Amino acid sequence: MKNHGRVDSVKSFAAFSANLALLVIYFLFSETVLDLTVFKDAKNDYDYYENLVLSGEENENAKKFKRDLASIGSERGISIPGTIIYKYKPAVRETLTFNSDGFRNKEFGKKEKNEFRIAVFGDSKVLGFSREEDTLPSIVEKNLRKRFNRNITVLNMGVEAYDMQREIAAAQYYNEKIEPDMVVFYSGINDIRGTFIYGNINWEPFKGDETFSPSIEESISGKIRVLNTLKQTYISDRAKITARIQESDFAVLPVPAQKAEFAEKFPGTFLGRISGAAAYFEKLGILSVFILSPQIQTKKPLSDIEKQILYLNEISFPGINLFSLKCIDGLKNALKTGKYSGNIIDHSEIFNRNPDTVFYDGIHYTPKALRVEADKMTEDIMKILESGKYFE
Repeated sequence: MKNHGRVDSVKSFAAFSANLALLVIYFLFSETVLDLTVFKDAKNDYDYYENLVLSGEENENAKKFKRDLASIGSERGISIPGTIIYKYKPAVRETLTFNSDGFRNKEFGKKEKNEFRIAVFGDSKVLGFSREEDTLPSIVEKNLRKRFNRNITVLNMGVEAYDMQREIAAAQYYNEKIEPDMVVFYSGINDIRGTFIYGNINWEPFKGDETFSPSIEESISGKIRVLNTLKQTYISDRAKITARIQESDFAVLPVPAQKAEFAEKFPGTFLGRISGAAAYFEKLGILSVFILSPQIQTKKPLSDIEKQILYLNEISFPGINLFSLKCIDGLKNALKTGKYSGNIIDHSEIFNRNPDTVFYDGIHYTPKALRVEADKMTEDIMKILESGKYFE
């Protein structure tokens, strides 16, 4: 007897052509929808979530800043030979100004007689992907001036991808020029991510004028936008299923053995750098404050979008979520020993009990959440200033 196979497996050329036509129509329709919605500007996974979370005005402000940042050039950052630090090229745009030293401030002038100057060193969360008046340092400055009615300046010394090593090095390098009365270091996430990828290493000084390329993509095709949207639908479903199976808020994979060793050593390495910097600035008579920035992995409850982002983290870097939790728990336990010196303030869990999406791309805060963090930073700085009776 001849085996014809199952009837539903036999495909005619006409049926194949019809299915292909439907697929083409679907993609064309999807692209048209994207072109008519906020998702039309989604260049990558994180742009997708930014479009999903931010309001119309917030989204437009963020996009305008990114366009201004990208317009500086494909290699907007330059290294300082003999150091481990890099800075931005000087530029003036509608939403940002990088001064001649490459920071988001006006030119560093001589400190005024009654001026109290605070310099905040950090990564892109300090730099701010928004208008200058909406950055962490700007909001903290307004808050402190209102509270103390004094001439208080808060300098924005944020640079994309900075970690504690680079922040401390930059603070030491620019100390004489900026004349700070207080230095604030705002770090954590890049230190943990960097350790996961590279281990507990010390950065090597740059040998020449090296550059770093922007993380912001300048153009992308509509077809990629369609595929991104389809991918996010898949990630969303997988995140929900996997978390449900694991009976947890978000899915985690085991930490690879070698990287588990990195996690064990991380607290001592990270806090050792802080203790060394605290002693350095204390000798100079400069107050130093070290703030461990909020982390998405410790937030409870997570919004549905934050769960999707953590799933994306996990499939991009298997084991990183559990690795991050181990590093954060290690830091907390190490701080309890009292072995490490310095004004070390833990903000890693300040967004707990907030059910809204706070980390709109897994790292950066929504404008509303950023103000919450700015107010908390202000409160911590105020306590230190008041306890030292600086402004009686």
